[in-house]
Amino acid sequence: ILLFLFSFSFLFSSLSQVNSIENQFNKQINYKNNELIKNLKVSGYSKYVNVFIGTGGRGYGIGSTPPGPQVPFGFVRPSPDTVNAENVFIEWNHFGGYYYNDSFIRVISHTHMVGSGVLDYGNIGVLPLNQFPQSVENYAWKSSFNHSSEIAFPGYYAVNLETYNIQLELTAAKYSAIHRYTYPNNEGFILFFPSHALQHGACAESNIYIDLQNQEVSGMILNQGGLSNRFGGVTVYFIAKFNQSFTNDKILTFVNSTIQYGNTKASGTHVGGVIGFDLKNFNSIEMYLAISFISVDQARKNLYSELNFTDSKNIYFDKILQQTNDLWESNLGLVDASGKQPLNDFIRFYSALYHAFMVPTRMDEAGGVYVGFDFQVHNIVPPQQGYYTDLSIWDVHRTQFPLLVLLKPDVMRDIAASLVLMFQQGGDLPRWALAYGDTDCMIGTHTNVVLSDAILKNITDFDVNTAYAGMYQSATQPQQHSGRTDIEDWINIGYIPYDKSQKGTPDTLSYAYDDWCVAQVAKYLGKIDDYNTFMNRSKNYKNVWNHREKFFCPLTSTGEWDCPKIKTNVFDKRYVEGDAWHWRWFVPHDIPGLIDLFGSQDYFVSELKTFYEQSKNDPFNILPNPYYWAGNEPDILALYLFDYAGRTDLTQESVRWVMNNKFTTEPSGLPGNDDYGTMSAWYIFSALGFYPIAGSTKYAIGSPLFDKVIIKRSNLATIQIQTFNNSIDNFYISKFLVNNQQLNSFPFIDHNQFFNTTCLIEAWMSSVSNHY
Repeated sequence: ILLFLFSFSFLFSSLSQVNSIENQFNKQINYKNNELIKNLKVSGYSKYVNVFIGTGGRGYGIGSTPPGPQVPFGFVRPSPDTVNAENVFIEWNHFGGYYYNDSFIRVISHTHMVGSGVLDYGNIGVLPLNQFPQSVENYAWKSSFNHSSEIAFPGYYAVNLETYNIQLELTAAKYSAIHRYTYPNNEGFILFFPSHALQHGACAESNIYIDLQNQEVSGMILNQGGLSNRFGGVTVYFIAKFNQSFTNDKILTFVNSTIQYGNTKASGTHVGGVIGFDLKNFNSIEMYLAISFISVDQARKNLYSELNFTDSKNIYFDKILQQTNDLWESNLGLVDASGKQPLNDFIRFYSALYHAFMVPTRMDEAGGVYVGFDFQVHNIVPPQQGYYTDLSIWDVHRTQFPLLVLLKPDVMRDIAASLVLMFQQGGDLPRWALAYGDTDCMIGTHTNVVLSDAILKNITDFDVNTAYAGMYQSATQPQQHSGRTDIEDWINIGYIPYDKSQKGTPDTLSYAYDDWCVAQVAKYLGKIDDYNTFMNRSKNYKNVWNHREKFFCPLTSTGEWDCPKIKTNVFDKRYVEGDAWHWRWFVPHDIPGLIDLFGSQDYFVSELKTFYEQSKNDPFNILPNPYYWAGNEPDILALYLFDYAGRTDLTQESVRWVMNNKFTTEPSGLPGNDDYGTMSAWYIFSALGFYPIAGSTKYAIGSPLFDKVIIKRSNLATIQIQTFNNSIDNFYISKFLVNNQQLNSFPFIDHNQFFNTTCLIEAWMSSVSNHY
């Protein structure tokens, strides 16, 4: 009877959630009885995904995620690039192109960074119009829009362009963006602005060609954005075809502010074109726009690999939409969460999973070709299936890549193989790979962490020996790209002196972690001498610990300390994206050793608790929190460190508090830049109830959120997490079993011991702490 009542209650709850979502959809917009779009929006896992989470916020609390459609790990990312009512483009707000508080859409562009903190990409801009533009300066063609007309879910975005009363719809395949425009009158126009880039002045050259005979528009841009300019820029090519013919007497091109009617070619750094359609016999147009990083011809191959243009009606939008949404459903379905939790918990979780699967970018093109770090075109060699780039390694090594190891090991294998190719073709393992170049962004050589995490968790179907060669090189010698600062001092005296590098303290902490990971792979390969060398160097973090201050502090080459007087200065240049408090906990590979530096376990817990509790005094995300900063990377592991000090209750309490208070379902619902899925993956792991110690096989146990979760590890294994008595108040674990047995290693669980075969995790939850 109890089981029946629970099942009935859960079914009623689920139906209520679906009805609630469907009612929201019906109120939002009328899509002219398009049942496909309505059904996709309110069914499957898609009904829980709010793509607008992360598109808003203020200051340091902007998520910077683009809301446009793409396939998982998509090559093309069509999405609106917006501007405020005053037509003032505030760069800080637009790292993802779209900012929720804006009032105008400038263009739909087709390449985007995802949750980053720098302007780049935003290339190949287009916008439908209902007339020729009167001016082509400063996005004079832009259109106002209202959120009440927006609808979006995995694989789909739509909005009404109010200035022109045009309904704009987008979907995407891997290489191709599919646009559908519904016009109000008998004329329709499409503006192309290949010179568009999010970074002002990033267009070094561009061109456009309107091919009247073949009814195509093509062109390119050499984009030198905030990161890509570090290696000469990224060239993006495009080709566009249409399901209707444009007319020869309704075309123009422009260069700078000069409009040339009837012209078909233009080149420069501010060029574009417009084509027009006679709409007497139809009112909607489908456009199929494919991009390439190789050539216009390759863009055409990419397009024809996805659309063969044999449909008698020449209509493909709905077909591609269905295929793309099916892809998302299969990926989101790798984690099946259920229970009596509030609807918003499911929305936050599946929106986070969606964001985590947006990236990195699978950059191989039709025929298995890609541009390597030597700027040459290469072919993928099996067993590698894809070439991945846009690797925000300083961020994603902590959570997002470990999530891919868990859920998408086939993708993670190809990422590891791609890193090896970058080493072979570019000379070094990258620190922050964008398209086909290393941007040398941030600090550390954390590719070592990425490779260690994959290899130790049995992802070895790639050239591990060459991977290790790259790791060894990064840890022992200067590099042309992404090298370690002052590596000679690191090897000889065991730290990076402050007088040699202003950021010597976080450098030292990072290299200690990186060397620990190199040591693990050396051990895996049987290189015991290397293992011992790098394990010894992994202890170097102790060299910058000031025992009087009990903080990691800058230390000069002559042994003089320069500890900050104000340890909560988040803009202190002696640290990186944080302050002394944030970096105080960054020893992921040796937390017991860190606890010893504090002098006692009790003092460690007391200080860590202060770090967490003081963070609550700033309920906003506008400025960096000087204590626990949920919106940035250096300290996001910190709350799980209570586990190491015998206070699992404080991990459970603090993690659940952050989940409930720093992540919401609003556009401002991320605590900071999502950084290519890093923050979203933090939420996912925390909701599952275990968190990765990246570079190792260990997870720290937290507080599972849902009544039941089934994880399908891409046919490798199934992990079931079952909780009892779970609620918003019952976040403490009172009993924990794995495969019906007590977990001897609690509060840690090992990946290789339990997650490569079918595993049942059971947790009994309570409102009472298990610490007395």
